[in-house]
Amino acid sequence: MRFGAPVILFDLDGTLLTFEGPGPGPGRTALMLAMRDLYGIHDATEGIRLEGATDMGVVATMLGRVGQVPDAEAISSVFSHYVGHLGRQLETRTYRAIGAVDVTVAALRSAGAIVGLGTGNIREGARLKLRAAGLENYFDLDLGGYGGDSSMRSEILARAVSRCDAAPGTPVVVVGDTRHDAEAARSVGARIVGVAATSEAFVELTQAGVERIVKACGDELVRFVLTP
Repeated sequence: MRFGAPVILFDLDGTLLTFEGPGPGPGRTALMLAMRDLYGIHDATEGIRLEGATDMGVVATMLGRVGQVPDAEAISSVFSHYVGHLGRQLETRTYRAIGAVDVTVAALRSAGAIVGLGTGNIREGARLKLRAAGLENYFDLDLGGYGGDSSMRSEILARAVSRCDAAPGTPVVVVGDTRHDAEAARSVGARIVGVAATSEAFVELTQAGVERIVKACGDELVRFVLTP
């Protein structure tokens, strides 16, 4: 058990990385192709906001639209097809880091922080995206909560904190880019630091009451995270 070290949980899309090129991105495309494979439905994600969502929640919504009960078997099947398509998408498309993620993670660990993930992506999806952005080696995926754990971000964060093996009362900071990150952070008693790589993200975070916002990972983020 580690005592006293803060836990820092990073969201993934829009916080640590973003896709190159026009939308739809590799993740949304892979979800649509998975539903096409299984149910013959095209544009299954139409009208669904993915920013701040969880993979389990998105898949449950898509299954409901085609009259399928979103039970564990149905969701697992979509996830399986999704991962296959995401891997193939990333053979020709890619993700890039938002700022100096490597420097940020190294600085936080040097300060004694436990660095983990709190993302709506399922674990294998997160791994593929991190690898595409050249970030896979900077994160221990065992220290995280994922979109396969729950459809609720608050539960994902709680699972992440548990997996980080932190002592009761350990301070937790969530780094994210949407109001959903802010709301989930507050629900588990964590501080929130925002990353706004776009003007839309900045407006949303500001309206959500997030006071500490940066444009990208780097020294300013480290300072905000480590300063209560």
